[in-house]
Amino acid sequence: MSERDMKDFIDREAELGLLEEAWRKGGFAFVVVYGRRRVGKTRLLLEFAKGKQLFYYTAIEAPLEELREDFARAAKVQLKVPSSGDPIDLLEWLASTGQRILVVLDEFQYMVEADPSLPSRLQRSIDTTLSGSKVFLVICGSAVSFFERELMAYRSPLFGRGSLSLKLSPLGFPHVRRYLSNYPIEEAVLAYGAVGGTPAYLKLLDRSKSVLENLHYLLRLGSRFYEEAPNLLRQELREPRTYMGILAALASGGRRPSQLASAAGIDARALPKYLAVLEELDIVARIAKVGGRGSKLDFKDNYFRFWFAFAYKLRHLIETGFAQEAVEHVERELPSYMGPVYESLLRELLPNLYRAGLVPVRPVEVGSWWSGKVEIDVVAREPGRAAAFVEVKWRTVSGAEALELLRELEAKASATGLLPPESYYVLAVKRVKDQPPLPKHYKLLQLSDIEAAVSSASCLHGVQA
Repeated sequence: MSERDMKDFIDREAELGLLEEAWRKGGFAFVVVYGRRRVGKTRLLLEFAKGKQLFYYTAIEAPLEELREDFARAAKVQLKVPSSGDPIDLLEWLASTGQRILVVLDEFQYMVEADPSLPSRLQRSIDTTLSGSKVFLVICGSAVSFFERELMAYRSPLFGRGSLSLKLSPLGFPHVRRYLSNYPIEEAVLAYGAVGGTPAYLKLLDRSKSVLENLHYLLRLGSRFYEEAPNLLRQELREPRTYMGILAALASGGRRPSQLASAAGIDARALPKYLAVLEELDIVARIAKVGGRGSKLDFKDNYFRFWFAFAYKLRHLIETGFAQEAVEHVERELPSYMGPVYESLLRELLPNLYRAGLVPVRPVEVGSWWSGKVEIDVVAREPGRAAAFVEVKWRTVSGAEALELLRELEAKASATGLLPPESYYVLAVKRVKDQPPLPKHYKLLQLSDIEAAVSSASCLHGVQA
């Protein structure tokens, strides 16, 4: 591992702590670590492996005979022992030595594809041999649906055998902010809006340059940033074109199932199946209607939001050598694009804002509210006690405009039927010029407040930049 990789290990202290806690217990452990590609699974496990006796095998997509030959070579190189190439044989041999050893079987889904009997044989080995050993077994992989719907499902032979299961998702903004600590807060939010919280994508940024300067080489044919989204969807999904149609429609403002289904060329009745997979991959999320039925769909991962809003639509420019024109288009449209990003960020950070005393409502329920053409961007509610209604604007406003927007928000909130004993009206903007005196139930949030909320030690512990 390079010195740069060591320095750029981002967050995951909570996950590291859980792994170390399981290790300290001694005895056999069976741990599952999974998540889509690039979220940092391998990097986490290599960090955990420091100072431990380790056997690490990354499976290849190959027929069983070839896979076993590859496994046997890995055992010979790392452990200096001959192997049949059957992972169960090696695990049981390691168990017989009485040694404490960390065994990582990465891209485990390929091993199961080549040998469907492997989960059943592993279950039997755990029950009869491994459970009395000191082997610390980690199976890892990027096929999220395989892990959630097959490997850990009730019908799976391995159901209930695990000591610990960790699904790694992209990082939240507080940890991204720490990694981009040299950026002003506005630039950090812009970066989060463009690359999201996946560590591999964050590392594509040259932190000595602005986001727009970075886009000049990120939005180019052949760059990982440009190629990654379609490649990942092709690797993870059986019908990538259908999913790309759904995501492109969502990035264009489509919210109704009929719009998304039509763009993808599928029956609207089949849409929930595809949306469930995108939710599993942490690409999209459902935003609840607070105090009512229904939900709306939004991007959860800003990398995919940005890619489908810009790279996908501008591919004809990028692929014909007009990358400069593509970046100029992004620059013109970025203020409009950042509105939904900022709205999503406010929902994400409500617990931080509450702890910092900036939003005086415990966010027990978080979502939005809408009826007809009236919509409130963010609603946080502690049922029976208090609610905060939030209007989000990605721009600088005057004090007079801020006051007018807050009054309009209060009028909209009166129609929701959600007004509890305490109601607060919050305007979130980039900054306010000439901030006016406000009634107690009116609140203003600026980027400087966002900075304060995410800069506390409780938000940022465990992040190395």
